[in-house]
Amino acid sequence: MPKVPRARALPFTTETVWNSGLVGTGVSGDGRSLTVGHEGEWSPEHLLLLAAESCFMSTLLSLARAEGIEVLGYVSSGQLHVPDDPHAALTVLLTPCIVVLADGDTERIRALARQAREESVVARTLGPGLTVALDVRAVPADPS
Repeated sequence: MPKVPRARALPFTTETVWNSGLVGTGVSGDGRSLTVGHEGEWSPEHLLLLAAESCFMSTLLSLARAEGIEVLGYVSSGQLHVPDDPHAALTVLLTPCIVVLADGDTERIRALARQAREESVVARTLGPGLTVALDVRAVPADPS
């Protein structure tokens, strides 16, 4: 399968400035910002899950587009398991559901999901701590 670039070639940079309490403002290199921290709008743990979900999604949808697979829908949920033991590994579970137009595309999407798992920057960062439980559904062709 062809390798398709999914991330900008620019370096990814951020800066976080403490506001007060347990809140800061995170700013990306191109100026976008959000409030982060355990008392902010987004906790670091939620950002980790969103990074895993959105990076996997973007990678898989880019691969599907390159292969000419029509994707009708995509939804995902993520769970972060933080063990009580601070030396135990964290685990992330992603459960994406993707809807395709043709029955024949379900196996192709499953193969692309394995490739996306290997190529997604965040998935690569999480390594064996990441599990992806993919659900693929095909919409039946309209008989009319």
